[in-house]
Amino acid sequence: MNKFHVYQAIGHGKHSTVYKGRKKQTIEYFAIKSVEKSQKSKILQEVKILHSLNHPNVLKFYSWCESSAHLWLVLEYCVGGDLMSLLRQDVQLPEESVYELAYDLVKALQYIHSQGIIYCDLKPSNVLLDENGRTKLCDFGLARRTAEISKITSSSLPHAKRGTPSYMAPELFEDGVHSYASDLWALGCVLYECYAGKPPFVGKEFTQLVNSILSDSTPTLPGTPTRAFVNLINSLLIKDPAERIKWPELCEHAFWRNKFTPVPLPPQPAFDSMVEQHAKPCLSEYNGERSVKNRTPPKNREKDARGNSKHDENSTCYETPTKAATTARRTQAKTYGRGTEERHKDSSKAARAVNLLRLSRIAKLNLQRENEKENYRRPLSGGTENDSEVKIENTDMELDFNENAEDEAHEENDGSDIPDSSAAEKPTNENQIQEEEEDMEVDMQIDTSPASKTPVSAEQRVPDQESPFGQPSVNTPGSCQLKKQRTKESSTSSQEYESPKSPGNISEVLWHPSDLSVRPVMPARKADRATAFPSLPFEALQASDFVKMSKGQLDSLSNKIITIFTGNTSSAEKQNVMRYLEMLSSNPDAANILTNGPIMLVLVKLLRVSKAQALRVQCASLIGLLIRHSTFIEDDLSHSGIVSSLTEALRDGQEKLRRFSMAALGELLFYISTQNEQNKDNPAESPLKDGRSVSTWQVPNSLISLVSSVLRKGEDDLTQLYALRTIENICTQGACWANRFTSQDVISNLCYIFRAPGKQESMRLTAGSCLVRIVRFSLPSIHWVIEKLSFKDIASSLVKGSSREQQISLNLLSMAMLGSHTLTNLGRHLSQLLDEKSFIPCLISLIEQGTEVLRGKALILVALLSKNGKRWLSHFFFNARLISAMDRVAKEKDNYLQQSLAASVHAVASTVPTLLENVAGDIQQMIGGRRHGMSPLNSRTMPKTNIHLFPIILNLLGSPFKHRVANSQILQQLAKIVKLIENPFQGRDEFQLSILRVIEAMTEESAWILESIDIFTHGILPSLINLYRGNKDADARFLCLKILFDVMVTILNESPELDQRLDNLKSISNKHFLPLYPTMIEDEDLIPMYAQKLLLMFIEFNYITIADILQPKTVSKCFEFLQGDLSTANVNDVKLCLALASAPEMESKLISQLKVVRRIGNLLEYVHIKDMEDFIEPTLNLCRAFLQHSLGCTNGEVLLDMNGGADQLKLAVKDIVDFSCKAGVFLEICRDREGNISGVASECLVLLLKAAPREGTAGLLSNLPKVSPILELWNKGISHGSLQRVLQALSYSCRQYLAHGMILSISATDVLKIEYIVSEIKSSNIPALSTAAKQAASELRHLPRCS
Repeated sequence: MNKFHVYQAIGHGKHSTVYKGRKKQTIEYFAIKSVEKSQKSKILQEVKILHSLNHPNVLKFYSWCESSAHLWLVLEYCVGGDLMSLLRQDVQLPEESVYELAYDLVKALQYIHSQGIIYCDLKPSNVLLDENGRTKLCDFGLARRTAEISKITSSSLPHAKRGTPSYMAPELFEDGVHSYASDLWALGCVLYECYAGKPPFVGKEFTQLVNSILSDSTPTLPGTPTRAFVNLINSLLIKDPAERIKWPELCEHAFWRNKFTPVPLPPQPAFDSMVEQHAKPCLSEYNGERSVKNRTPPKNREKDARGNSKHDENSTCYETPTKAATTARRTQAKTYGRGTEERHKDSSKAARAVNLLRLSRIAKLNLQRENEKENYRRPLSGGTENDSEVKIENTDMELDFNENAEDEAHEENDGSDIPDSSAAEKPTNENQIQEEEEDMEVDMQIDTSPASKTPVSAEQRVPDQESPFGQPSVNTPGSCQLKKQRTKESSTSSQEYESPKSPGNISEVLWHPSDLSVRPVMPARKADRATAFPSLPFEALQASDFVKMSKGQLDSLSNKIITIFTGNTSSAEKQNVMRYLEMLSSNPDAANILTNGPIMLVLVKLLRVSKAQALRVQCASLIGLLIRHSTFIEDDLSHSGIVSSLTEALRDGQEKLRRFSMAALGELLFYISTQNEQNKDNPAESPLKDGRSVSTWQVPNSLISLVSSVLRKGEDDLTQLYALRTIENICTQGACWANRFTSQDVISNLCYIFRAPGKQESMRLTAGSCLVRIVRFSLPSIHWVIEKLSFKDIASSLVKGSSREQQISLNLLSMAMLGSHTLTNLGRHLSQLLDEKSFIPCLISLIEQGTEVLRGKALILVALLSKNGKRWLSHFFFNARLISAMDRVAKEKDNYLQQSLAASVHAVASTVPTLLENVAGDIQQMIGGRRHGMSPLNSRTMPKTNIHLFPIILNLLGSPFKHRVANSQILQQLAKIVKLIENPFQGRDEFQLSILRVIEAMTEESAWILESIDIFTHGILPSLINLYRGNKDADARFLCLKILFDVMVTILNESPELDQRLDNLKSISNKHFLPLYPTMIEDEDLIPMYAQKLLLMFIEFNYITIADILQPKTVSKCFEFLQGDLSTANVNDVKLCLALASAPEMESKLISQLKVVRRIGNLLEYVHIKDMEDFIEPTLNLCRAFLQHSLGCTNGEVLLDMNGGADQLKLAVKDIVDFSCKAGVFLEICRDREGNISGVASECLVLLLKAAPREGTAGLLSNLPKVSPILELWNKGISHGSLQRVLQALSYSCRQYLAHGMILSISATDVLKIEYIVSEIKSSNIPALSTAAKQAASELRHLPRCS
């Protein structure tokens, strides 16, 4: 990924994040998908398929790579987002838009199917849109090739293992397979949703949704869709896949304006076999009135002995219980005398459809496993049927229906992947050991061949009644009980992590629920590999039937089993019975019955007294499985000697016996730890299995020592693994249990296993997890860990390890920093981290791209390192990547990540006051050294690092979490430093820019200014003005003035207490600012602009008067901008000139000396032509001010004297006549502008004629064509005052024209047009306007005109 720049996240999935990226040195943008390594098999499948596809409507795949914790896919970047987001915004799309989407989707599906690939997951979130609105299919993680599906024999066609139920075809919930038809069903659902705003079939719960898909007719489309579109949707949503529209029909459908060209498609043997396997209609029943002929046959009906129609209890064609009908569950009597052979015969005839409620249980169980990873043995909710219902939170919700998901994903190959340490010593037993290790992978089940009389499965039926011991029935598969959700505080899903913690306590925020996840110690079992299983001397019931037995039946069966165990039967027969009991143990209710009944007591005794090693091994295995799967254990079992029996077995020299004894003992010890009353001090971390408190269990220290001794070198790896998991689980229960394993010997052994290169990764990581839990509850023990695992070793694991190893390493390093007071020579340890060159880049990469948990923990470690060593501050907070990554984290929604960020920033921010104090001290020493002739560079007492660290504060204040850093204390310290740097010292020039930028960042938040006005007005602002004076650095001078301006804008405009601070503000404006103003306006670019803006603001608020600045040089400087390029003029320049020209103190003589009238007129024309709204009014007012000065009047309406001019005032402003050439501009503004602006323009026109009668008359009469458009507005909203002044100006100009004998070329047409309009105005009901019109009409009649 070094070839790409990775930007913000643009999408999130459960296991992946998609970022916007750009290839370095190019302008090519890509979508970069980061996926957890746990999804590697799915991603490799997706990559394999994407690599083979090339089509405009399929997302382009470019490359992929692998890092230590993630897989990275480089994909095409689609700026339009996904279809689901579009539908969330618009809800519904018109049919025309749906057509465009549908056409692209059909093209994409046709191409994919032609390549022999079935998409399997078509839904809106998997449809992307590019910048042109073209759709592209993405996410091929569930896609399958028809060739792979066809490898499955017709007798074992699999149902769908994973998918999004809202878009899954009906056959996929029964015994169907993915096919072209199932993709076309999904297409119909998507198109329906685009048009209607929701999928065709919805439900709040899984069974409700599936029942709707199976039985409800397709809802009618809303609105008025075309007949062709309705037909297309109905054809795609036919429930029988055999009758659903086929590709040839779809290509020629009437809905398409442009038909598709049919392409050859690979065969679908699996789909064809599925269709052929059914002989009678079943799914087709739901397709309305269509004929059932040639439809998919039923799979759930057969005739009983009396010829009555009989339903298979697993059929989906019969009503499945839902939440609203829990009490209506069917209870069907079980014929216990019926043999397995007969059942097998029935099952081959009966339907193979999946019971929906059972499918829902599997989906919910897998959903919990995905969310909670490896937690188990937690309190159960009530035992109602609908506890297993999956809530459909949204239509995009993807579910896993794989019943063996636990075995595939969560069992860590407890045997087969761990090399046996004794294999070299016992080569003759290698095959036997290998077989045993393979046996220990998943749950063991009894063989289901016809020769066996044992039940097929303990999970195929749902118990309907309470067990004989009064415990409620548990309606989940056996393995589900172990993976039940922990308490809310212990959920491993970081998205659900909502525990509020104070950011000040970083040791609390550090811990995530996944740090205390627990897993079964006892391994699950695979099905026995024997093809035939000897018959049992009693009827072997399924687990679901076993738990329904009455008390008498159960006692009878127990006696038979006890007789076999205690009698003279052969070891093989006893082992056969134990295998059967192991199968029953996978059901939690059955495990409860067996664990708390007389059979367990016999097993304990048998383990202790039997001399047959194989039997003892089987016995230890059975005890362990019963304890693992049980949900409660009666107190009486504590007196059975089970602890001592398992302890003796663990001391045995036989390897297999030690393995199973350790696993069983681990399960028992963990159970005891959850029941112990000492845990009352920490109930949230050690919930009881059934909420009860038990104190009869005793765990002697000798047993703890025995378990700990298993960790020593030379022990069998599997036994060690079970001991590690035992310690891992027990140490979860709090300090009282963790302390029992806290010894130097245990920690030494754990450290050895964690870093041993020859150990299997699962062992290494479990050892690391044990270390984390021990140290968490016993912080002083961290020094023992660091003695064996150096910082460098842990950093190496962080850089090179998997995500779980990285989490362990982050925890250990963070705990080392929290317990640094227990470590000797911390600096030496920290230097080891700096020596690891990849350590800091790895931390930053984790914050950028890791999982939410890793990102949060990496942030906390950054903060802890920064608090414990100032040099770490520069390594982290001078790094732009880290600041950018933290910026992105601030936008995330994950609760744990946000709490980690808050704690991290809080910790780093707590270092800022100390840093500023040290900086101030350094500057004082430097200034003092300079005064005494010392050289700071040669003085050993002058720390050099503190000042160099100062830019860190700027980086923090420039980040999105600046509000957590800045406060009045920081501002007060900055004021002190600014005061200090008024004095020169070595390095001041560079440092002053840093502190000025910090203060500038502080002033960006008006709230900070308003909360600390006194600090600014008393300290910072006066110091800034002093710093400006004589400063040789233009950048520093600019920042000083800009900060002054920004602060004053906020104070003057937003502070409600100006009167209370009047003296301070006047002092700043008059004593500090005003004396420097002449220097400021002579300074480099931008400084004069800010100075003028500041001066204008002080004038507006009366802190500075015009009299204070009426020096000729200052006034001339203010008007200087008019001599330059007008396009660079600033509106504040105009306003300042206006303030000067409007002031009574301003002398006309001084204005006349400026000689800027013509330039002001040019500026007015320029801003009018360029339509510069903010300039128009102040520029017009400036014109009026100059005209008024020329007439010696500054207020009141000026009236034109029809009998004379104003010759006596012409010399007041000598160049005032220059405005006459802009008479046309005044007229245009009167016409084009409204309200006050039009009024000011008309006033300027009158004033111009008054001040310069002859020149003004020439200007007006030369622009007569511009007068008529103004007059035409007389009854259309123009101001009557403006219109009246224009009429007066017109009358006055006519009279002046005749009086002065002027000669102008005046168009008769223009005059006639004006006369016509004036005649209309004379009828106005406004007297002043009517009078002005009559006078204008009279004067116009005498005006000579050209033909």
